[in-house]
Amino acid sequence: MERHANWEEIAARNLCARGLARVPGKLAFVYKGQAVELSIEQSVYRGYFVTVRDKARAPVQFRERAGDFDWNAIAATIVAIAQSRLPGEAPVVNAAEVQEQNRHLADELSTITGAGPSSRLSIEPSAVTPGRVRVKLDEIDLDPVSVIQLYAAVSKALPTKTEPRR
Repeated sequence: MERHANWEEIAARNLCARGLARVPGKLAFVYKGQAVELSIEQSVYRGYFVTVRDKARAPVQFRERAGDFDWNAIAATIVAIAQSRLPGEAPVVNAAEVQEQNRHLADELSTITGAGPSSRLSIEPSAVTPGRVRVKLDEIDLDPVSVIQLYAAVSKALPTKTEPRR
């Protein structure tokens, strides 16, 4: 249970850093006056997961990966839900349009970089954030100079760490 409480604190810090204030007394965050609830639960097989809940739609789950969550995607989901509740404020694009735009972007980037099915680099569309793609690199062994070159190439795209790893 102590670990669960720690995840709530981590969620509050990460989402606060993205402009979302926590609602006192429950695990919910506010955007433009709309509170959106979260839950953090543990799966026996796959570790912790965050669920963003809204009565009007299916819950959205985010799995822990490499000891952390995709806080940008969680924040974007909270914002999208909150905006959908606001009267007269329709989202600019719907989820299907975002997925289609991101799929097109991922396909173009795969073509430009040559990252096809046999490549060790995969480029996939972001499921939530418009104009973003997920880039994955298979585990490879690199010499120290290559590690520094790789870090220099991707360091601008990496999100800043808000909390030191434990």
